[in-house]
Amino acid sequence: MRLMDRDAWKVEAAPSVVQGGDLLKNRPLPDNLGPLDGRVAAHFEMGSTTYFVTTNARYVPLLPEIDPIQIVMRRDMRFGPDDHVLWPRRYCDKFCHLPAIPKAPTSPQAQQEFGIIWWNPTPADFVCPASGLTLTRGLGRLDGKHFAKLANLCVVLIDEYAQQYMKTLPVGKKPALLSVQLVQRLRFSLERLRIPSNYTRMVLGVTTVQREYLELTGFLRYMTKYKPRLEDIEDPRAHPAYPDECIGCFTDNPGIAQLCWKACLPCWLIRPLTAFADEYIWKVVAPFNLSTFLEMQPAAGFSPVAADAQNIDDRPYLVHRCTENTPWYRNPFQVSTPSAANPSAAGAAQAQRAAPSRASARSGASPYAAARAQAKAEKEAKGLNCNAKPARDKFLSFDRPEMPTTITPWAVALAAIDRGRPPSCGIDLPQLYVLPEPALLASAEDESRRRMFYHHYQLMRDALMYRLADHNQRPEPLATQQWRDILQGKVTKQGKAGSRAQARSASLEDLLQPAFIACGIDALTEFPVPLDAIPPLHVHRTKELLWELAEINFRYEFLALDARASGVDRPDECRKCFAGDSLIGMDFRESQRGLAALAAMDRSPYLLCMAGIMRDWSVPCQRPQQIDDAGGCTEWDANAVRHLERGIAQYYTQSFYELFGRAAVIPMRLEHEIAS
Repeated sequence: MRLMDRDAWKVEAAPSVVQGGDLLKNRPLPDNLGPLDGRVAAHFEMGSTTYFVTTNARYVPLLPEIDPIQIVMRRDMRFGPDDHVLWPRRYCDKFCHLPAIPKAPTSPQAQQEFGIIWWNPTPADFVCPASGLTLTRGLGRLDGKHFAKLANLCVVLIDEYAQQYMKTLPVGKKPALLSVQLVQRLRFSLERLRIPSNYTRMVLGVTTVQREYLELTGFLRYMTKYKPRLEDIEDPRAHPAYPDECIGCFTDNPGIAQLCWKACLPCWLIRPLTAFADEYIWKVVAPFNLSTFLEMQPAAGFSPVAADAQNIDDRPYLVHRCTENTPWYRNPFQVSTPSAANPSAAGAAQAQRAAPSRASARSGASPYAAARAQAKAEKEAKGLNCNAKPARDKFLSFDRPEMPTTITPWAVALAAIDRGRPPSCGIDLPQLYVLPEPALLASAEDESRRRMFYHHYQLMRDALMYRLADHNQRPEPLATQQWRDILQGKVTKQGKAGSRAQARSASLEDLLQPAFIACGIDALTEFPVPLDAIPPLHVHRTKELLWELAEINFRYEFLALDARASGVDRPDECRKCFAGDSLIGMDFRESQRGLAALAAMDRSPYLLCMAGIMRDWSVPCQRPQQIDDAGGCTEWDANAVRHLERGIAQYYTQSFYELFGRAAVIPMRLEHEIAS
């Protein structure tokens, strides 16, 4: 793609005499041009007809030739003639913002600031984990430098949407639906770039973010700059004869050309050469062909997407759908949202889903459920064993040097849960987690066993993250014993034929194999890793791994609890409660932001968002008054924020216990310096 190549936009003069007529016969001074005249003009043949084009811009692109029945992915993971953010298209009232999409910059300063939006990733920008730190083959991420540039621009743009568009809407007026969709898609696409993927999918993720950024920018520019000009709101920056650096549009309607002139948007007015009469034209140039600027070769492995030849104007919608993945978040804890008024039904539904579906189909019942039931029966038959090691109390903070720091109000609230009666969802439910509980890795008394847990988890980390985001399977949560087996390396069928151990390992292989195959792991012969082959791990690295586990579990659990307690799925609202807005692939610097920020006032926006969400909950425990009062409070100080925080932590941990029957995983904090 050569859109940022300054030399590519140099125009060449073309003959002014066409079929006996001279396009320069009425040549005026450039400043005397009107909306139907041409600072430059061009002529071309389409079919058996010769046309001339006039424009207020300094160059003339050719109208792209679009295949009416399909859209084709190109080798650069863009859509060639159909990519409406890279090349002008015919004006359409339904997408009147498209002409306002910014044109690729050619000046060094603009390229330095915004060039990432038109940049082409290369294999050098695809970062794979260091050898020995993961088993995934062919999976990686966009390098941090380029991701940070993209993310920073996107955050600024979304803030601009909130400040310059949303807050200026008249009271009661809703934002345009398309704008809401564009903001949502941009957020989701940026989040997906954090998740491990293969190189092709990484490039597709980058171009998707770029496209959505450009279209949202065009929408905001149109609504805040160009639409006011059309409504005769005076703008001293407007010089119709010198249009802004935007994509612009084609039209054969003089009225549209006049509107674009008034708004200072580039417009190419196409008319049959026979209609040329009194138009003023300053210069005749050769038109630019799209194939000179954009990749046109089809991408291997991507089937064309069928299009409706009768609805060419709807192509942008189809391009949106071509890059749209399945929903960015699917609740792993439940297939559908049970009624908040019937928490016991929620617990029963959770218990029914304890067994992996494919393992159940093969063995008739979950081997983990069978083992749990047998162990319980044996324990009851033996009676109290005074020599047995007491089970770890998951409601208490686990103290070990490699554990991240607990956040005091949350740890206190978890320890203070009323466990004097069974939870509302019932007792003896499987304790399910989307990723292993952090303390599970750190709780082994034997140091070599802990090293094995950390090392095995680190090797499988990318595959487990990929599993959560894989649109081909539901991210089913696993029980504590399943995660313990995974950390021990029991991820392939092993053990004595017909034994529970063999059934358990086979069920894990069934569950994890799709993600491993997608990650390029075709044979799990590396597990378990011999203890003498496990490298040492710095305590800061273990803290980071465990913080990430705590944070991802907490965020998934918060969304699941909200869905159950409120009766609706609203992940977009819930994600505002978290620093960074994402669920997977978080920046470790978020461990000192959001709920983990040291200053109470820095935590307040996230706590107020949580309080607003919690006011919709219907759970069998008393909601603290400070949560209800927070909705009407306009002035906050540090003491009031800390008082609200204690109420939120108390209400969250007790509610989770009532509806899920176990201790919630709570947020934590990293205190060592995090590299940028």
